[in-house]
Amino acid sequence: MADSHRRTEEGFRRLIAFTDAVVAIALTLLVLPLVDIAHDLTEGMTVWQVFSDHSDQVIGFLISFIVIWVLWRNHHSMMEYFRSYDEVLFRLHFLWLFTIVALPFVTALISGREIEWANLAYLTVLWVSIASLSAMALWGRSHRELLDDSPETEHWLAGPPDLSTIIMLTIAMVVTAVFHDVGMWSLLLLLLSGPLHAAVAHRWRARR
Repeated sequence: MADSHRRTEEGFRRLIAFTDAVVAIALTLLVLPLVDIAHDLTEGMTVWQVFSDHSDQVIGFLISFIVIWVLWRNHHSMMEYFRSYDEVLFRLHFLWLFTIVALPFVTALISGREIEWANLAYLTVLWVSIASLSAMALWGRSHRELLDDSPETEHWLAGPPDLSTIIMLTIAMVVTAVFHDVGMWSLLLLLLSGPLHAAVAHRWRARR
């Protein structure tokens, strides 16, 4: 049986390559609900009418495509500071990838259907996804041997951990749970995560 504690550069590259492949597949699966729309089309319909009649599905697709892309971009940017991995980082990738492949499913739940708690289910999957990314970053910060030796890494470590997104998403989940009619509009609260992190970073540097 292979040594489960053995860590190599090739193993790390394979972990990243596998992660990228899963994300690419999840992005592809998002379009499947839109493909099903073709079965409902009738002769004489205009493109505008198709988009108007299925606006929920189209909006759900666009939101989730952007969400998965942003999640992958954040993962990609963070992994630039890593040079190796351990069992904890490996398992955090498993959790993160589970949320990525679950996003197309919960996207289908919120697209054109009135399913109770569907919006909250979507936000919960998104919360776990972002939380697992935050856990990866925090784990790397506390295990310097996993990180690359570079000025960019030192600059990353000198700044505060970015927990603003998970904070704003938690607030969005509470708002959605209390006010059901808000729907996915609560995601607009995530626009405040950037200014929030910038304010925290400013105070962080001022104290150092």
